[in-house]
Amino acid sequence: MSDSQRTSALTVLIDRHDLDAVREQSLLTLEANHHYFEEVEAFGGEARQALARIYREAFDVLDAIGWDAPAEGGAEDEPVPVPLTPGHVEQLRARRFELGHANIDRVEHTSDWTIADLEPNRQQAWALDRLFGAWAARVAAR
Repeated sequence: MSDSQRTSALTVLIDRHDLDAVREQSLLTLEANHHYFEEVEAFGGEARQALARIYREAFDVLDAIGWDAPAEGGAEDEPVPVPLTPGHVEQLRARRFELGHANIDRVEHTSDWTIADLEPNRQQAWALDRLFGAWAARVAAR
């Protein structure tokens, strides 16, 4: 996507119990794209801007929800406004795809993992599914 195609963020309200999943998956987005910096000098200006945008959008989300999990307590019922862009949603969809590769039908037959070991990933996948639903509703309401 070129800079001229850049779309501004839409604010989506996310339940507090989903923030840890959004935080972790946004951090994984940064990790998943870090290797591009090894050859950034070979990139043209548009490619550099696209890479910067991936990081900028993830940083905006992390700044909004906090880089660390909050201490216990707080207003559990209050959703948190999170700025999401189509680009970051696309990155999160890639993370959701990866979470889906831990297929519970195969895991006990192919590794030492058990279904219980996969529960955190399943919870994160469901949290991202809820985020995608909220995103779609927000886009449709525009």
